[in-house]
Amino acid sequence: MESKKLFDLANLEEMLGGDKEAVFQMVKIFLQATPESLSELVRSYEKNDMNGVSKLAHKLKSSVDIFCVDDIKADIRKLENNTRENINMDEVPGLVEKIDSILSAAIDQVKEEKIRLGDMLYKNENAG
Repeated sequence: MESKKLFDLANLEEMLGGDKEAVFQMVKIFLQATPESLSELVRSYEKNDMNGVSKLAHKLKSSVDIFCVDDIKADIRKLENNTRENINMDEVPGLVEKIDSILSAAIDQVKEEKIRLGDMLYKNENAG
């Protein structure tokens, strides 16, 4: 069974004027930076470094927005705000868990999309 698509490149494609090569490059950058930032966020949370969690949530927010990972758009903002303002700290564990789970799955899906984009751009330029 195909799982739900957790991201959408339409926003990115529009921002880049439909330039598939530029989209491909942005996907590569996303896949280089986002998994590392997500791991750092989880590590900061595990070390009870809420300032680090807030900064990393802020850093991840743009990736979540650009790649339209809508299932966690509100959660990443809430996590950033709660940890920055030191409020509703009881919500933080669930937010970290949800963001880690959904963003990890979205990253896996973006990896598959990168392969499709690469095939389309570089292997099938003259096909069909």
